[in-house]
Amino acid sequence: MNFKYIIAALIVCLMVSCSAEKGFRKSSIGLINNVSFKDSSFDNPNASNGFLVQHEKNTYAITAKHILMISKTDKMQFVDFEGDLKQWKMHPKNDASSYVLMDQLLNTNRKDSLSWDYMFTNWDTYDDWLVFSIKENKTKHRPLKFRTEPLAKGEPLYAVGWSYSDTTGIQRIYEYTFDETEGNYHNLLQVKGPQKLGGLSGAPVVDEKGKLVGLVTSGGEDEKTKEVFLQVTSTKNMLTYIESLE
Repeated sequence: MNFKYIIAALIVCLMVSCSAEKGFRKSSIGLINNVSFKDSSFDNPNASNGFLVQHEKNTYAITAKHILMISKTDKMQFVDFEGDLKQWKMHPKNDASSYVLMDQLLNTNRKDSLSWDYMFTNWDTYDDWLVFSIKENKTKHRPLKFRTEPLAKGEPLYAVGWSYSDTTGIQRIYEYTFDETEGNYHNLLQVKGPQKLGGLSGAPVVDEKGKLVGLVTSGGEDEKTKEVFLQVTSTKNMLTYIESLE
């Protein structure tokens, strides 16, 4: 076999691979939540991360459900705004003029308590996501598409957004590898990430092709191995819910 042609083929493959990754890294994906209430004392202009997702011909805005525990009024006890919400926007941390305006929270649930005790008691089955319909989109952000293929151990994955310690600027792309899936969560090991994970909640986690595999729920340091890990809520139940809307 002519090795010249083998080398040429490898170079073409590498160029295609690099091009795909370069395109993903240049895509605008990350958004933060800017939440305002009728009583402005409860406003939260930097309530962690969100993103857009597309299914069929519909686009939705997604964030982590537990963000409501830090962005709510005293009246709100369940996943329901109780008429207190004034406006929920998402925009890049560096540009409030490029925004997505929410229309309705689609997965309201008056049996779903907004308390940390409830979340931790139901941790194994907790669906840590909110799905909004969109009233207005003034961004050029790319809606993500769901990945349905299973993850492979050691596969590279990326969290896209900002932690609280990240100042304004372009979206961060933090690198992880897939370890295992337990219940509703994918466990990831950190390769390159923020020194402090706080505020990364709700950030989308994508594969090398930019397909959505989950969103950030929690993370920390393993007491035994000292490795930093992320727990990422799987999109499995989210996708099933969105399919039920259509």
